[in-house]
Amino acid sequence: MKKAKLGLTVLTMLVFLLSGCTKEDPNTNTLSSKNSEDVITVEDAKKSTENKYGTYDEEDFDESYDESSATKIELKKTSAEIDGSGASEKDNIISITAGGTYIISGTYDGQIKISANNEQVHLVLNEVSLTNASSSAIYVEQAKKVITTLADGSKNTLIDSSNYTFASADETEPDAIFFSKDDLVINGKGTLDVTGSYDNGIRSKDDLVITNGTINVTAKNNAIKGKDSISIAGGTFSLKTTEGDAIQANNSTDADKGWIAIDGGKFNIQSGNDGIQAETNLSISTANITVQTANGYDDHTIDTTASYKGLKASGNIIIDDGNFDFNAADDTIHSNATVTINNGRFSLASGDDGIHADTDLVINNGTIAISNSYEGLEGASVTINNGTISLLASDDGINAAGGSSGESEQAGQFGTDAFGEPGGDGDSTNFIEINGGNIFVNADGDGIDSNGDVRMTSGTLIVNGPTDNGNAALDYDGTFTMDGGMLVSSGSSGMAMASSDSSAQATLSLYFDDTKAAGTLINLKNESGKTIASVAPEKAFSHIAISSPDLKVGETITLSINGKDSGTVKNGLYNNSNYSSGTELAKITLENVMTSVDQSGAKVSGGQMGGGQPPR
Repeated sequence: MKKAKLGLTVLTMLVFLLSGCTKEDPNTNTLSSKNSEDVITVEDAKKSTENKYGTYDEEDFDESYDESSATKIELKKTSAEIDGSGASEKDNIISITAGGTYIISGTYDGQIKISANNEQVHLVLNEVSLTNASSSAIYVEQAKKVITTLADGSKNTLIDSSNYTFASADETEPDAIFFSKDDLVINGKGTLDVTGSYDNGIRSKDDLVITNGTINVTAKNNAIKGKDSISIAGGTFSLKTTEGDAIQANNSTDADKGWIAIDGGKFNIQSGNDGIQAETNLSISTANITVQTANGYDDHTIDTTASYKGLKASGNIIIDDGNFDFNAADDTIHSNATVTINNGRFSLASGDDGIHADTDLVINNGTIAISNSYEGLEGASVTINNGTISLLASDDGINAAGGSSGESEQAGQFGTDAFGEPGGDGDSTNFIEINGGNIFVNADGDGIDSNGDVRMTSGTLIVNGPTDNGNAALDYDGTFTMDGGMLVSSGSSGMAMASSDSSAQATLSLYFDDTKAAGTLINLKNESGKTIASVAPEKAFSHIAISSPDLKVGETITLSINGKDSGTVKNGLYNNSNYSSGTELAKITLENVMTSVDQSGAKVSGGQMGGGQPPR
């Protein structure tokens, strides 16, 4: 009995609702609770199909077959021995014209062609080697569904040539070495090696499902392509393309189709264009995915009108868990709608944006390390609820701005960022909100840049901002309400900003007489001598803003410089501080929730609003 199929939109809505049920574990999908090194197994998939993003039938996981009732086809290079009904051989074509199970083995120069009307065909590939110099090696012309099982332990090979022969000049299909006009399923514990020199590797013009197997594809264009949808429950994949995407779903005419769902598997991708590209939604329950697009983030020889993203979707992207190692010439993760990350470990190097959403970017948890980017995190709004995030950006670190980003409107080497520069008037639809987590930003442009507001209620935010006076560690057009958490923001003083005076938690904004070298230790102690903050920014700075729950309005604090601290340092901030031997610069009374002073403790007016250098 088949399981009921649920549309991806419904599943996505359910996950969004469930993810907000608990702060302790925003990811309620049972598949994403596995250890980081685990990959979902077929047994897991069979037990938990109701928790998946993909659409599967129970039979898609069934790798068994009855040899006694199956038709057996033994390939012998240019001929075949057929034992059973439903198949015939002529002119280098094995024709399967009826439903049933077909066990195939041997070597053949030609094609397996399936024309079974509305019947289901079960192909079992058991040590098969197919080579076709003029067309597809396997061509599904018509069937209700074709389930292809890779026999346990078997190695199967499909090879085509760079030229296909068609009956007429207006024909363009088949265009893949394994081509299906109808639903296609691949399962089994064997191996499938596909070398597609003409165009695509594996392609279905309907729904494509892969539940198991070791699948290695080298293709001129797309390695794996499904028009209506792609559902992957598990397997091991090595995918390499010269020109196209490694995995692509391309139905652009139906809003309920063109999606990709990955519920497990291990992927090693080297792609000529995008790594994984969905015309609508891209949803990942859990997976281990390594992607390189073009020659990686420092490839400046590429066509900048093309797309070289790691993950790309015109609709929403949701990631529940997994391990992701991306080296992309373009954005590593890009959505024309929303991006939601519930958990996972991300190592990202981007020639453009690290993670980009045209609308909302939401990070609920996970470990995200962006080692190279033009802009690190970007969305119309950016919300961080938890997680460990570190990023290096040659422009803005975290950016919230209006607009969308098309292929010809990318930032960095891909042209002018459609988000543009702040217009000076706060936009309530653009905001950065931090409700937890440990965040470290190293940016040559603005560290935190919002066309609207910035809100922080919890967590730790450390910003090493620009050293030039044309940008700022903090830049916002609305307000920055600092209501909780730890903020250390350092950089140049020319356009320096701190939090707004409407905040619930106190902030100290410090201007120094000269530029301090990277690693200069700054220490704040309260009246009892307890360290409030001990920090050594990793870049040169002439301004620093510090906010902590331990800063209290009405108290007098001691500002010191240099010295040493035997505490544990991470990103320049000392935990369990033990500060000594420094030089006291000033005693500063916090008269207001926002106190702006120079290094001698004299008040500075206007500094928190980007007023330039403080008066001397």
